[in-house]
Amino acid sequence: MEILVVCPEAGNWEKPSPLATAVNRMAEAFGRAGVSALTCSPFYKTHLLDTKSYQCIYRGKERLQGRDYEVWKSPNDPLHTYIYNEEYFGRPYAYGPPHDVPYGDNHLRFAFLASAVLSFAAATSKKIDAILGHEWGGALAGALTQTIYNKEFGNVPFFFTVHNINYDFHVGASEIEKIGLPPKDFNMDGYEFWGKVSILKAGIFYANKVLFPSMGYREAMLNTNLAGGLSGFLSHNRDKLIGVQFGVSYRIWDFNRQQRLPIKEAKHTAKLALAQKIKRDIVNKLTLYVHLDEEAGNTSETLATILSDMAKLDMFIIVGIAPTHPEWNYYKDFSKQYPEVMYVQELEPEFESVTNLRDTMAGADVLFAANLREPSSSIILKAMATGTLPLTGIGVGVASLLDDYAPETAGCANAFLVEDANAPHQMLRRLKDVLEVYHEETADWDKAVVNAYGGFHYEWDRTISKYLLIFGELGL
Repeated sequence: MEILVVCPEAGNWEKPSPLATAVNRMAEAFGRAGVSALTCSPFYKTHLLDTKSYQCIYRGKERLQGRDYEVWKSPNDPLHTYIYNEEYFGRPYAYGPPHDVPYGDNHLRFAFLASAVLSFAAATSKKIDAILGHEWGGALAGALTQTIYNKEFGNVPFFFTVHNINYDFHVGASEIEKIGLPPKDFNMDGYEFWGKVSILKAGIFYANKVLFPSMGYREAMLNTNLAGGLSGFLSHNRDKLIGVQFGVSYRIWDFNRQQRLPIKEAKHTAKLALAQKIKRDIVNKLTLYVHLDEEAGNTSETLATILSDMAKLDMFIIVGIAPTHPEWNYYKDFSKQYPEVMYVQELEPEFESVTNLRDTMAGADVLFAANLREPSSSIILKAMATGTLPLTGIGVGVASLLDDYAPETAGCANAFLVEDANAPHQMLRRLKDVLEVYHEETADWDKAVVNAYGGFHYEWDRTISKYLLIFGELGL
């Protein structure tokens, strides 16, 4: 099978974004599954490592804007192919300066990307069985297969992965033909959004199937107000929407991968190391980790509401938070006032913090995760890869795949779940249940840790196997 992948971020970045990381893991998993995936993204010289190793292997002219493009590859980066045009991709930022207005021509830049990728595939006579677009930056490939690249790809299924519904780019109706969209579909059932063009809607509209990064996220898109104003449109297209849980890389997050100790011993060793690192006596206490990054959603608000009650319980709280977080001073002051209750761990940039985060979660017993904003809830999978049990809500991302603890489900449980993780009283009540199991039902606790660490293993290969099953349903 030959899959053509169009995405705005991918490859060997110096500081990988969450999107680039996910696409990279998919590319690796496609390869392990024996699938040939031509993964194409812009050649950002300011973002990629070792740019001197790359060479231009092809030059062409795409059909949409009639612009020249180059195709770059490196023997050190065999899974990725890059499209370059100096005017569009020779800029210092992928979309625009951070925390500032995006580049005004982003719609033209990523329409060009889709056109150049399709042009390259057509010119090199590659037989493409499926096309996969990622996020709004890869959305226009589906529309172009129905217009100027119809001859080569009109019958090729287009699959579209929406990593986060909140990311979109809107342009005026005057730009429709410039980005290759059929004017007839500029309506509320097509790609129109409040009088403008929604590139994300275009990707969904022209896709055969739309893939979300977890089943829980798909349900949230259809049944809550999280869908960025697209609830009606998504409901109208619900039959093509599929939730496929994104995985994590266990070679990175499995803290016990090298030593292969019995998990109870490995957790004890990790807790001793964590206690020494933070200089707190936590070995005989339930240790709770709270990760307050930008994807933590309402976790901080829920924690703050019940923190005074939690401080009275026999437990220790570690809060991972960046100094730039608006609640940094609040948690820092609390930890100074109650050092026997809380420790604040400063979060590093994501690309630097993997080892520290893994070791902290390995030393903890429970991950406190309220209404996460992260669609795939990967922090929960990462915690489970360290044998740490999640305390979260049944509607949070991956939670639909988890087994809640109850006395009658003790043998298979791997999590503690509540109906609404955004309800502080539910989280506090369930936390008291956690403490009871930890201190009094130790056999049940040990079994739950085993289930979380060894019984629930969601690698990226599982994600891609589900992708391939979905592709196969269309006869590929």
